[in-house]
Amino acid sequence: MTATTKARRRPLTLADLTEEKRRGLCVAVHEAGHAVAATVLGGRITAAVLGDGKTFGVLGRTVHRTVPEGTWPSILYAGPWAEARFIAGRRPSQRQLFAVLDGSGHLDSKALCAAAAADVYGDTSAEARLTVPTLLERAWPSVISVAQTIHRTGEARHDDVCEALGITDGGGLTSTQLANLRAGLRSVPPFATDRQRVTA
Repeated sequence: MTATTKARRRPLTLADLTEEKRRGLCVAVHEAGHAVAATVLGGRITAAVLGDGKTFGVLGRTVHRTVPEGTWPSILYAGPWAEARFIAGRRPSQRQLFAVLDGSGHLDSKALCAAAAADVYGDTSAEARLTVPTLLERAWPSVISVAQTIHRTGEARHDDVCEALGITDGGGLTSTQLANLRAGLRSVPPFATDRQRVTA
């Protein structure tokens, strides 16, 4: 291949990937959405993991160490919302979000319905629909960074999420950095491409 041919190559898009690779990326972003939302809301995750089995294919799971009271619906909603955002390439429409909730996010959808039925804190499911899009848009570069870690290594831990968010005080309910991020007074580090990582 000549230098001219290399220079004309376009970057890969989702359409260039196999169905299995696309699915893996979507699941990684889904789990990153859960992990970032849990951390920003003051919780701690043990790990967000990605597995590929012969029976069920690519599956993900986020295991939480602590979840602040009343935030569970927001954390549940964040995974499907992040996946729908990734697929749409922008803030998803209601139809795009429902497609994810009916598909790969069906367990999150069931858990959201159960949380709404047992809601003793007010309508936290409605609150999730109002707060999660703004929260994840604000932290979107971090969601993608965490998804990259999950996709590359198979898991991301609490420290990985804090690093992606630019949080140096360990996170948790007493983190002033997270409080400032939730309030819009602090931004997350910009999305770093592989080229930026290599040269940095």
